[in-house]
Amino acid sequence: MAQEVETEIYKAIKQAIIEQKLRPGMQLVEEVIAESFGVSRTPVRGVFRRLASEKLVSIIPYKGAFVACPTVLEAMEVFEMRRVIEAAAVRNVCRTLTDPQYDVLKKLLAEEEESQKRGDLFGAIQVTGDFHLRIAEFSGNSYFYRCLEELLSLTYVIMALYGEQKVKCCQDHERILAAIRERDLGAAERLTLEHLRELEETLDFGRAQDSPKSLADIFRPERLIGSRE
Repeated sequence: MAQEVETEIYKAIKQAIIEQKLRPGMQLVEEVIAESFGVSRTPVRGVFRRLASEKLVSIIPYKGAFVACPTVLEAMEVFEMRRVIEAAAVRNVCRTLTDPQYDVLKKLLAEEEESQKRGDLFGAIQVTGDFHLRIAEFSGNSYFYRCLEELLSLTYVIMALYGEQKVKCCQDHERILAAIRERDLGAAERLTLEHLRELEETLDFGRAQDSPKSLADIFRPERLIGSRE
C-alpha cells in the first residue's frame, strides 16, 4: 500500500510539472503535499528523492525541494546532448532492428496518436518520450538509454519553463520509423536531428512565467483519496 501511495503522488507531481501547473523554481512543501494527499510526510520525502534522481526536482539542504529550473545554457546543452546520443542510437537501430522491435515502436506511435485525439497531453508526452527511449534501448548501448532517460526528464522541465506544450510529433516519428524500417541510416539520422532542432526552436528564452497557483490548489482533487499513512 505504501508503495502504491508513493507512486500515486509521484505521478501527480510529475504530471503537474509536465502540464506546467508546477513551474520551475516553485517550492514543493512537504506538509502541504502530504495534507493534500491525506498522507504522512514519509512517502512525500520518498517521492522527492525519486524526482530528484530524475533531475525534475532539486533538493537544497535546509531549504527544501524545488522544481528544477535549468538555465538557458543548460537547456541548450540538453538538446545538444540529445542530438549526439539520439543520432548515434538511430544509426545503430537502423542496422539491427528486428521485427518485434519494429512492432513495439509502431504500437507506440498508435498510442501517441490516440492520446492526441483524446486531448490527453500528459499521455501523449509520456508516449513520445517512450518512443525515443525505446530507440535508445534497441540501439544496443545501455549508456544511450540511461543518459537519454535523464535528458528527457530535463526536457520536460525546459519545455515548462521556456516552451509551449504543443505535441506535434506523430508525423515526425512516423517518418523516422519508416527510415529505420528501410535501414536508411542517413535519412533516419537527418530526420531525428531535424525533429530535435524543431523542438528546440519552439523555445522562447525570454518567455515570462505565469504566476503559479498554490500547491493546495494544484493538488486539491487528490484530497478525495482519503486519509492514508
